[in-house]
Amino acid sequence: MGTKQTLTPEDWIKAAFKLLTSSGPKAIRVDYLCKELGVTKGSFYWHFADLAALQAAMVEHWRRVATSDVIASMVSPELSPRDLFIRFIEDILDVPTREYGGPMTEVAIRHWAAGDEAVHAVVRNADTERLAFLTLQMRGSGLTGPEARSRATLIYATLVGLKQLTGEPGLPRMDIPGFVDAMLRPAPSNAAAVQAALVASATPVRCPEPQLEVQ
Repeated sequence: MGTKQTLTPEDWIKAAFKLLTSSGPKAIRVDYLCKELGVTKGSFYWHFADLAALQAAMVEHWRRVATSDVIASMVSPELSPRDLFIRFIEDILDVPTREYGGPMTEVAIRHWAAGDEAVHAVVRNADTERLAFLTLQMRGSGLTGPEARSRATLIYATLVGLKQLTGEPGLPRMDIPGFVDAMLRPAPSNAAAVQAALVASATPVRCPEPQLEVQ
């Protein structure tokens, strides 16, 4: 049995994430947490002023572990743009680990955010931080302007979607390297104009028929 001296704030955060993932935000209650950890309420209040303080610590901890720490680990001159994108996607999909509630943790947080403005603000900040990082890396790979932003947004939307599908084991595993290759492939310049020119060049020109002069 844990005690207020042996348990850490992170132990409470992990237990709270497990309740969130398994039963939703309403299950994050002091009595449920104490039962999960085998301690009294006095142990909880040793670490947190109230339940709101724990909830704030939870989402901030998630933002750091699943966003800031992941981005910080990408800072390496040895990583090519392709390897960086592959690693970023794989790392985001892998955190938090099972001890934080398993692969559905981020899905549960996003559902929680839909009904809680404070949680929503943290999730929005995490999304902004991730998207800004992806856009910066797209520009570093040679894409510029709206194209870099659009492709970064597509990568991030795919990443969020993959998180949502984590609980569907019957679906085939995504080919992440192949997806990254497609996202980094340069777009044809002025493709619409080129296509129009090709169509025009393949269209026969109709010449006016000669008029016969009647005697």
